[in-house]
Amino acid sequence: MIKSKTKYQAAAEEICSLFESRGIGRVISTAHLGDGEFNAAYKVTCENEKDYVLKIAPPKDAAVLSYENNMMESEVYWYGLMKKYTDILCPEIYASDTSCKIIKSNCFIMEMMEGEILWKCDFSPEEAERVRAEKIGMLAKIHGIRNDRYGYIQSGLHDSWYEALRSMAGRLVQDCKDIGYDTPDGEEFIRLIDRHEEVLRKAPCCMVNFDLWDSNILYNKGRLIWIDPERGFWGDPVADFITVGNGQKIPLTDKKKELDIYNKTAKEALELNRETEIRYACAVAYLALIEEVEKYVRYEPDNPNYIRNTIDARDMYDMAFEVMR
Repeated sequence: MIKSKTKYQAAAEEICSLFESRGIGRVISTAHLGDGEFNAAYKVTCENEKDYVLKIAPPKDAAVLSYENNMMESEVYWYGLMKKYTDILCPEIYASDTSCKIIKSNCFIMEMMEGEILWKCDFSPEEAERVRAEKIGMLAKIHGIRNDRYGYIQSGLHDSWYEALRSMAGRLVQDCKDIGYDTPDGEEFIRLIDRHEEVLRKAPCCMVNFDLWDSNILYNKGRLIWIDPERGFWGDPVADFITVGNGQKIPLTDKKKELDIYNKTAKEALELNRETEIRYACAVAYLALIEEVEKYVRYEPDNPNYIRNTIDARDMYDMAFEVMR
């Protein structure tokens, strides 16, 4: 299990009591699950011989970023929308608990989906191409879920992507100041958001996952299963291209092949032009700001993930600012 300051450490007695209180069954075993760095996750096996996943939000006194407050409610929300409006495979939610009477943090119980984490799979070149196309197709499907207001549901919605993104970035900059650090790059990002206000106001509004890395996809018998959508927001669809192709450190101009795959099934095509390049660079800079600030609340300075975040954020800022300036 990855060591993180935000992970809740549940006692076996707490887990047993929660499952019994929800009428799911008597627990016979529990085990830590997954490589996530924010929530805690447990595989729970009951006497009915079924396996479940218990996800637990960080403890109430844990230092988290502003947008991460009530993020577990967000995860349940996005699972519900995917179930309702798409055919994407994702877990069923069996129960949720926000009372904090048994487990002292918000939590929910969901279906245990069988499969191998995508990055661990050894695909042939042909199968790797098919899987890549299916992953991009899943993004096209969620982008068909539209809204008329932008931002995080847990932080308040806005009338345009410009207003939402500026607020999202501003909250992170303030988070950074509140814990005693300055972020000159974050301040510069906000100035560049203002410079491109007209472009950002034109962005459409749809469900954006913003976290569809291969660690959040399971592979089972040729099908992809989507897990962990809690970092989603209503916003610009081009933001989801950070997780396709060769990742988040290259400009949108280097993702033409992925855009072509996307446009074959998307309800609304994404054109590769100066405006989408700017919108994409804004998304990359926003991710850089997240990684920069979150390292202070999650890790100690000698933690490898602290160092990783520092390097990744610098690379993303440099690429994004070159496009935006």
